Amino acid sequence: MTVLDKISLIVLGGAVAGAAITTFALYFVLVLAGVPQEEATGRALIYGALIGVSFLVPVYVIRVLIDKYIMSRVKNITEVILRITEGDVDAKVNIDSDDEIGRMAEAFERMRRSLKLLMSKVEKR
Repeated sequence: MTVLDKISLIVLGGAVAGAAITTFALYFVLVLAGVPQEEATGRALIYGALIGVSFLVPVYVIRVLIDKYIMSRVKNITEVILRITEGDVDAKVNIDSDDEIGRMAEAFERMRRSLKLLMSKVEKR
């Protein structure tokens, strides 16, 4: 299971919990308003289901945004790391931001250059 899958499950779990809490609250409000219990149950379930489905759209949008702006960059860095572990010290990490991932990419790029320099010194000996 990927990190993105775990994040999606957490957000989805929150959405389901929110829909369930809203459904129970709506049921009790309807009962307190004098709506018969059977009718209140039916209305609460219908509206709760609609609320639950409406939570799915933002969860999907959040997942797409996380994948586009975070996970794709992490995957790119991981691919470069794997290439370097296979001996390709010329593989470079693209640094396209100054956020945490960009700073990690910068640090890794400095480490890659240092490793390349050390390898060339060792080869000269």
